[in-house]
Amino acid sequence: MQKIIASSLLIVGFSTQSNAQDNLPDNSIELPNVVVTATRTETPENEIGSAITVITAKDIDSKHVTNVADALRTVPGLDVIRSGGLGQPTAVYLRGANANHTLVLVDGVEMNDPSSPSGSFDFANLQTDNIERIEVVRGAASAVYGSDAMGGVINVITKKGKGAARFTGTAEGGSYDTWKTTGAVSGSTERVNYSLDASRLETAGFSTADQTMGNINSNGHANTTVSGRSGVKVTDNLDLGATLRYNEGKTTSDDCGGVNCDNTGNYNTFNELFTRGFGHLKLFDGLWEQTIGAAYSRTDRNNVTVFNPNSPNSYGNSVAANLGEKVKLDYQNIFNIHKSNTVTLGVEEEADSLNSSATSPDLYGTNASIPIKTMNTVSTYLQDQIKLFERSFTTLGIRYDDNNRFGGHETWRVNELFTINEIGTRLKGNYGTGFKAPSLNQLYDTIYNSGNPNLKPETSVNWDVGLEQDLFRKKITAGVSYFNNNFNNLIQYLSVPPYTNNNVSRAKASGVEAFMEVRPLKDLTLRGNYTYQQTLDMVTDTQLLHRPKNKASFDADYQFLKKAHIHVNVLMVGQKADSAYIGYTSVPVTIASYTLLNLAGSYDVNTHLQVFARIDNVLNKQYEEVYGYGTSSVAGYGGVKVSY
Repeated sequence: MQKIIASSLLIVGFSTQSNAQDNLPDNSIELPNVVVTATRTETPENEIGSAITVITAKDIDSKHVTNVADALRTVPGLDVIRSGGLGQPTAVYLRGANANHTLVLVDGVEMNDPSSPSGSFDFANLQTDNIERIEVVRGAASAVYGSDAMGGVINVITKKGKGAARFTGTAEGGSYDTWKTTGAVSGSTERVNYSLDASRLETAGFSTADQTMGNINSNGHANTTVSGRSGVKVTDNLDLGATLRYNEGKTTSDDCGGVNCDNTGNYNTFNELFTRGFGHLKLFDGLWEQTIGAAYSRTDRNNVTVFNPNSPNSYGNSVAANLGEKVKLDYQNIFNIHKSNTVTLGVEEEADSLNSSATSPDLYGTNASIPIKTMNTVSTYLQDQIKLFERSFTTLGIRYDDNNRFGGHETWRVNELFTINEIGTRLKGNYGTGFKAPSLNQLYDTIYNSGNPNLKPETSVNWDVGLEQDLFRKKITAGVSYFNNNFNNLIQYLSVPPYTNNNVSRAKASGVEAFMEVRPLKDLTLRGNYTYQQTLDMVTDTQLLHRPKNKASFDADYQFLKKAHIHVNVLMVGQKADSAYIGYTSVPVTIASYTLLNLAGSYDVNTHLQVFARIDNVLNKQYEEVYGYGTSSVAGYGGVKVSY
């Protein structure tokens, strides 16, 4: 680990900062109303027809959450599902799409794991350290980003150093014997900027298997994260840069979720590295922008299961090792033809690799493995942004992906935003297609012999329409939208012969998202949103798992006495469908609705010292996110933050 961190920090130290291609241009951080994820270009948020939610560093600080998944819980149309406490498997569902249909980026680097069974990203270990903002785009974005973006995109953008050298450190602790320390340094000169952050989190946790079902052993988690970003302005027209994020740790787990699932011997380890270097060149007074970049991601996971003779759900000893790697080269051109027209043209090449093995002598024989498998994709995309009379904002995009395993696939989209400035009204509409390539595991699994090299990509057709309205000189902003998603050729494991993955499933999801933000006072902001969604597995005629029909949240931020801040969050999640195993048979179950009250606050003792605290689940509600898996009871945390 030390060698990896040391070499990575050298890369960051001699490189640079952001660019248009990886969605990290200078202005995007200095101007919070500018977003980059929806179009891959710097675009004011009020000129985009896509459904977007931006979570800022201020929003994260106000809640004092440590995990990105917890920062996402209040996003409309987004559901977070965690199987236990911190460090346990955590999935995100956007507008009814599967978890592997969401593309996750950090500083432009794809985080989706090529070695996971479905190619999804596990949010279990992604900390909020050094994050400037998170942009969430809901709806098909394959025309912009290709495979994995069928349901949407979550883009994590880290902080850029600005001004004189600055040091920040935090120390906090609380329930479940939880401790976290962080240290960060950042700054900039006329030509160079830098930002580096490191943290260590440890918690004894609570039982992964639900304690109300008789499970008592706690499952701990440890996480070390290093995040860096640096840039140098070589000339007035040329920027070079690099970013890095590395984390490693260990999590203990139980045999399953439900009755008699305790196991003190199970654990998994993880090492994740995401890094990218790039150059950004402007020519002809900025009329032509070029960005070239190279990214590398590596996810190394090891799962160890120990036989427990006292548990009927413990089946034997096993060790599973999974290594997924991704290398991506990209070249993007932005042609600022006119103030009313911007054209984007890009080419990408991506190579994925999978190396997995399992040793389970009690069940499957001495050894099983998936020989190293690779997949290569070359992509070309074209996008045109048209702005007319400061009222109509249209984005047209088309993309072609050529994959050496399943051939070529094209996707497209069109979205429109029409504004009536005189009355503060914005009308939005989107229509697009998406696709998800089969994962290497789905194609070539030889451990459980479920691989099927003849799989086709999953596809979708998505559309939505919406209305947003400003009132009382923008003291109130409200909006409502309707979405409709249809998914085809979904890949599913067949539990009957031939016992392999096949394109046999179809699904649809539709619903309404509504929000309101009220700013009655300069220092008081009230936010609320509600999502209603209907999801249907069209083969079994049942509700899709883990997607509640109803979800709502309310947030209040209040700054008072000039130095004090309080945040109140109420999260309401309705009933949702799930499944439970009785022996080897899966049976449908329903998870009850629940309402959580969470509080957080801080006080600035002086310009260098802040004290903060939060209380999760204030009302001590008993609830489940996944059937048979535990959740936190009322829990308190507090700490200090120093800045110089």
